[in-house]
Amino acid sequence: MSPVEFLDIADQTHEAPRGFLFFPWQQEVKEAQDVLRTFHLISIAPGQVRGNHLHPGYREYLFSFHGTGVLLWEEAPGQVRERLLTGRSTLVRIPPGIAHALRNPGPEPLYLVAWRERVEGSPAAPETVRHPLTAAE
Repeated sequence: MSPVEFLDIADQTHEAPRGFLFFPWQQEVKEAQDVLRTFHLISIAPGQVRGNHLHPGYREYLFSFHGTGVLLWEEAPGQVRERLLTGRSTLVRIPPGIAHALRNPGPEPLYLVAWRERVEGSPAAPETVRHPLTAAE
């Protein structure tokens, strides 16, 4: 069983003629102050990779909302897995200490929202540690 979780959030999203809506932290995240401090919007150009790091004391959430991405993560030392991310009905939850990266194989930019939540009893620093899984960014 993989430590990285792919959560179906189709019932938490709403699509209408005016656009798309998802409130990411209403149900999953416990400590809002961590989310607000770590919330970030990411764009990845076609053919590029971002990430190649891990968070020792933080759980990270990724929500891709435009484009196609390939999530890579190290399930065990030296064992890299990958999964294609498409659409807007999957929220990825990455546990502390799991190295990960995101590659854009598509012809258009990939956009996603990410945030971290500190895991109780875990160290606050360092928040991010480099851990290459793929070719350097």
